[in-house]
Amino acid sequence: MKKTKEELKRELLQWVKNQNWTNRKFVSIPIGQIVEFTASGIKHTISRNYKNFPEVEIQMAKNIMAILPNSFYMGFDRNTDKKRAELKGVHNFYDIVKFEDSLYEVWFKVKETRDKTYFYDHGIIKKL
Repeated sequence: MKKTKEELKRELLQWVKNQNWTNRKFVSIPIGQIVEFTASGIKHTISRNYKNFPEVEIQMAKNIMAILPNSFYMGFDRNTDKKRAELKGVHNFYDIVKFEDSLYEVWFKVKETRDKTYFYDHGIIKKL
């Protein structure tokens, strides 16, 4: 039986708790910076209402530490959102991931704050 989006979200949050993910940091090879992953950040990431690929979103969150260091760096976009003045901009990444015998095109980002802190954020997923 296929799991609901809420069941998948609860499963990921339990996984994060079991991993003792209070605050982990990983190096992003393309930008040469330490990227922060926190339990609250992962919770925020999955709080959106993903319509197309919730299972892939969950697996992305679980495996981002392996995906991010080897993803293709697509460049930096300066922040133009006046409501998010703390952000300097976002670093954009691209990769292709496999999930249950299907390939998915994945676009995601790392947000950079003006004080040089880097946070992972989910992006767009399309089935190939």
